Amino acid sequence: MGGVDEVLQRSGRTARGAVARLEESAALDRPATVVRAVARAVLRPRALSDVLRGVPAGHPAHPPLTDVPIGLWLSASTLDLLAPVAGRRAADRLVGLGVLAATPTALTGLADWGTSERSDPAVRRVGVVHGVANLAALACYSTSWVLRRRGHRAAGVLAGLAGGAVLGVGGYLGGHLALVRGAPHQDPVPREVDRVATGVSRTASHEATADLFDPVAVDESKRSTTDHAEIRTWVEAQGGRPALVPPLGRGEPPVPAVIFPSGPSGHGAVPATWQEWFDAFDRGGLAFVRPARLTDAPPFFELTQA
Repeated sequence: MGGVDEVLQRSGRTARGAVARLEESAALDRPATVVRAVARAVLRPRALSDVLRGVPAGHPAHPPLTDVPIGLWLSASTLDLLAPVAGRRAADRLVGLGVLAATPTALTGLADWGTSERSDPAVRRVGVVHGVANLAALACYSTSWVLRRRGHRAAGVLAGLAGGAVLGVGGYLGGHLALVRGAPHQDPVPREVDRVATGVSRTASHEATADLFDPVAVDESKRSTTDHAEIRTWVEAQGGRPALVPPLGRGEPPVPAVIFPSGPSGHGAVPATWQEWFDAFDRGGLAFVRPARLTDAPPFFELTQA
């Protein structure tokens, strides 16, 4: 067992070293500019961008979608190896279905990469190699499907096995992006924002004192977003309910707040519907800044000018 453990540890160090070199390789920035142009063209329609990033679901769409082509292709290879005669037709269909499923999976991955690569050069560089590896795997499986259809089954099976090997490389890099680099990063957070507390105080003239707050540094520990679904998902995950601080003067909008189990985030906050909350949020031209990761600490967020 000691020898096996040593081999595994050495392999892990080698793989991590290779990924670290990719993260530091400025040579990958040039092809990244091409990918960025493609991402901009694809993601220009806001509605499509939101769908590809999983906004309606309140969760990135790419991670769960990757299971579909991977599962189909690995199932096909399993049948090729364990049931080469009885499983022939099923394996061929699984390969074809995997090819079809790869398109939306790739588009969601491109959307996630596009939200993260500018703020994290490591995501930019590793993401490019991750995408190339997955496209190479797709090419292998597409070739496998064509060869199978033309009667060259042995060559088609080998092409599929080669695709599986390349897919493993792409999957390893994808895991690094998600688990080590924390991608996808949602809407990039500006380095400095004007702080508007949810319990914003008011002056005697009934104007919000937002300009009295000093700018606060925002780093990778915080995320800013204007996506309604993401905000609602985060608030409800903390046990929070939407609320509004009533306006003090005529013509003033109410201030969005949240009633957490530990208490309201704003003085005088009263329960509201999510529709009312987001109406006030959008009227104020606000963005929602929250911790990047859930912790055991009491929930905390800030509203900033978008």
